[in-house]
Amino acid sequence: MTKLKTGALIASIIGTQAAADMQYSLPFNETNEFSKIGIEWANAVSAATNGEITFEPVANSALVTIPETLDAIQGSVVPAAMGVASAMAGTIPAFGYLELNLSVPVNNPLTEEAMPQIFPDVEKLLAPHDAKALWIMPAFGGGLACTSEILESVEEWSGKKVRTAGRWQAKQMEAAGASPVSLPASDIYPALQNGTIDCALISGSIYLSNSLYEVAPYFSDYGFAGNMLITLVGADVWDDMTDEQKKIVTDLSNETTVKGTKQLREVSVQEAENIKAKATYHKVTDEELANLLQTWDPVYQEAMGEVTDELGKHLVDTLYAFGR
Repeated sequence: MTKLKTGALIASIIGTQAAADMQYSLPFNETNEFSKIGIEWANAVSAATNGEITFEPVANSALVTIPETLDAIQGSVVPAAMGVASAMAGTIPAFGYLELNLSVPVNNPLTEEAMPQIFPDVEKLLAPHDAKALWIMPAFGGGLACTSEILESVEEWSGKKVRTAGRWQAKQMEAAGASPVSLPASDIYPALQNGTIDCALISGSIYLSNSLYEVAPYFSDYGFAGNMLITLVGADVWDDMTDEQKKIVTDLSNETTVKGTKQLREVSVQEAENIKAKATYHKVTDEELANLLQTWDPVYQEAMGEVTDELGKHLVDTLYAFGR
């Protein structure tokens, strides 16, 4: 691995800026929409800097696993990575709030308008960990995939065994009367198939890519948005860039926060159309979504209460104040 500071040292010796090739860890495969946006950003950086700054995407968590991303950046194990906010919650408590479904606004304001507003807090929260945040984007398009029926109202969740991802999603299910079941992603299909669970709280992309419509042919689309993918580099990597390079990377990253978020929203709409073709599909009404938010409000409040640092509180207070 060629680190940027090595390139800077060579440049100081020969009097020109040497090219720096840095591996960029992606948590998903190259066909995943998150990865595609990351690869597009890396290509744009390379082109705009004439190859002086080159991020080499490495997919499928081949360099570092999702839970280890922040430690790997901080320890200079990898120079750049796309991390998952909720996986950093043990270190940055405010990021735990992002695990909640609908923790990120969808329409009020539009998500792509909200992301630049919260980015400064995300950036500042990561800075003490020797990590420089470059751009962010949330996940879209969640719902309930069930084995035997469409769930049109929150009341119908009562007593259902629902697979969830993480502590706060489990609390959301409990607040709605469902029984949360923690399972690794690889076990969702057989669990639905053999009746271990009745439903899975799932994104449209995972529902389609894992053929869950074969065992859970009823999909209630709640349009969940939440969590956050954060592209970050080590503080040493950032410090070794010239001011001109920093400006180029910053400008492209700011553009990607907005463009990438909008692109993911559009993809989620396309995924909904694909789900309609493969499953019994129901789009939840605005009234029912408002009912769900009211049901979940104590969980949002509880999650906010666990954030005690001022910067973290500012982030979660801002997110909570947004409409959904």
